[in-house]
Amino acid sequence: MKLDPTVLRTMSKEDFRVLEAVEKGMKDHALVPLPLTSSIANLRHGGAHKIVSSLLRDKLLSHERTKNGYDGYRVTNAGYDILALQNLKARKIVAALGQRIGTGKESDVYLAVDLSGQQIVLKFHRLGRTSFRNVKKKRDYFGNAAQQAHSWLFLSTLSALKEFAFMKALYDVQYSTPVPIAHNRHIVAMGLVRGVPLYQVFPKQLSAEQAADIYEQAIALAARLAKHGLVHCDLNEFNLLVDLS
Repeated sequence: MKLDPTVLRTMSKEDFRVLEAVEKGMKDHALVPLPLTSSIANLRHGGAHKIVSSLLRDKLLSHERTKNGYDGYRVTNAGYDILALQNLKARKIVAALGQRIGTGKESDVYLAVDLSGQQIVLKFHRLGRTSFRNVKKKRDYFGNAAQQAHSWLFLSTLSALKEFAFMKALYDVQYSTPVPIAHNRHIVAMGLVRGVPLYQVFPKQLSAEQAADIYEQAIALAARLAKHGLVHCDLNEFNLLVDLS
């Protein structure tokens, strides 16, 4: 589903309270019933019902009824996007969202603008695109989180938190990473790095000296990480940005 941030302009404080209430309820429930949503949001049952209808219309919530008759709601991917974007907006980190500039197996990457007009990058973690088995194999924190009812949304948050923590730790000791700016839920905000992925660079675009320099820098980076007990498991042409200017 395409990300549509324009809904932020029309949402009220009560809309966000109800959306956040369903999110909180999902920590213990696969589907959050309306009475619990109203209780968490501290709204009258009738008031919450009207707001839930609006959130369903905008596809920020989904409604499900099980075969056993259990009836409730859950936050959709779009709803989770809106909650995270609203947080970054309220913290004055993001002023506007731009175009999508990349899509991976487990993430979407967008350009954004901060309050000073500077371009930054927002990475939306999207665990669940790959198979359940692959995610379980690659994520060391999967076991604990998988016991909870909320699955992919909250696993994506854990993934974003881990990336931000590692990025900040590496940036603080002068590794070649983007500037870590902030994170909320499944979104990591970082500085924009000028360059192109190495896989998009054709051999004829490089001189022998440039090719050797790229190789030597990549090897030096891997060796420096190894000295700190870290192994980059995906250091390849898809994860290296080069600036040929």
